[in-house]
Amino acid sequence: MGRFTNTYLPWLLIVTNCILVAFNQSTYDDGDSVVHYLLSKQALSHPHQFLNFWAKPLFVLLSAPFTYLGFWGMKLFNTLCILGATAFAHRIWKLFYDSNPLVFWVLAFFSPHIFLSQSSGLTEPLFAFVLIVGIYYTLREHYIPGLILLSFLPYVRSEGWVLMVVFVLSLLFLKQWKHLLWLTVGTLVYGIVGQFALDDFFWMFHQNPYSGVESKYGNGNLFHFVHQLPYLIGWPVFALLSIGVVLNVWNIVKNRMSLSAYHYFVLGSFMAILVAHSIFWYMGWFHSFGLKRVLLAVFPCMLLLAAEGFSLLTSRLPKKLGTSLLLLIVVLFPFSGNKAGFHLPADVQLTTNQEAVKLASAWYKESQQPTVVSFGSYYFAEILNVDIDDTNEMILINGVLEKTIPSGSLVFWDDYFCPSDRGVLEEDIRPDEYDYVRDFVFSRDGKSSRIAVFRKR
Repeated sequence: MGRFTNTYLPWLLIVTNCILVAFNQSTYDDGDSVVHYLLSKQALSHPHQFLNFWAKPLFVLLSAPFTYLGFWGMKLFNTLCILGATAFAHRIWKLFYDSNPLVFWVLAFFSPHIFLSQSSGLTEPLFAFVLIVGIYYTLREHYIPGLILLSFLPYVRSEGWVLMVVFVLSLLFLKQWKHLLWLTVGTLVYGIVGQFALDDFFWMFHQNPYSGVESKYGNGNLFHFVHQLPYLIGWPVFALLSIGVVLNVWNIVKNRMSLSAYHYFVLGSFMAILVAHSIFWYMGWFHSFGLKRVLLAVFPCMLLLAAEGFSLLTSRLPKKLGTSLLLLIVVLFPFSGNKAGFHLPADVQLTTNQEAVKLASAWYKESQQPTVVSFGSYYFAEILNVDIDDTNEMILINGVLEKTIPSGSLVFWDDYFCPSDRGVLEEDIRPDEYDYVRDFVFSRDGKSSRIAVFRKR
């Protein structure tokens, strides 16, 4: 029985997970997820994308080869990142405790958005993987490889800069100041590359896409991300995570504010990202949109803290009964119909906007001569296989306002991305400049998306 639960059952979960991801039609997010994929896909033909700070240089570098397989390849890349991050979280756990690996795989796969993010083109899974591998080697006192890995985090996601502060303070408090310089390696490498490619050593700061305040991104409650955590990982895992956080804080207080490397790097990373995003959203800084998925960047730290909560509860219960009962609750909750669980089948389907894009694209391919196309939803670029860097193939719908749409071009105006992301309303497409062609509407489960097609005179 021990070999079954320790080896065979975890592998069964991993294989089942990979099969489910392969059949998942969703891109998890129909905005940034698609754009990141497209930028990685076109990086080899447009090398400047390797130094696009919004696209995240290390993400583009590592994910680009996988995009030869299309979006399925991107899903494979992020699935490997999630699996690797979970495996290294368990390896960190084994440094301190004896544990059944099954617990970690159950906590990961049955935390709804950890599972769903595998089907995305987002950067959070890679960030989580690099973070936890770096922490693993640092906790083992292999400081050089660990800190060098951590130094590249800002080139996977901008939150890496926040964690650089945590890592610097951690090394100082742990009296490992002599290793501080290793945290500069990532920036030195990309600075040197930028000097040769862009004639700008500090390009990563000059390219900062998150400076300033834009009202369209909004702001909100200071505790928004705390409130959203259960809807990211589910109530059972959130409860275990909360117990783990309280337990760590209690141990720190009990030991007269003495923190171990584990506290600094695991608890510190989770709390830093949670607090930072809470402040950014409250103040409306750095284009924070209040998206709960950004916390997935530290999901391995959450798994470790939740595992501590799990261990505490099972130590107070009959061992086999307690473990089985808690695992059963974690497994069943996402399918309970609760708002913090899966929303099936919607979570594994394309959005209504993407389905409408497919309808409009099929019509274009079947009945129209190739021409320049303009759109606000980047999913058009994938379905129509157009180069988003080539204005002879496509122009973003901002061109309507900028008067850069060439005559004869087709404009695909959708009712979500065009007004919300691009600031282009349907009435901006003036009847004295454009001829209305037709509409496409896709409706499902009370939600509807519309695309209106116009031709530039």
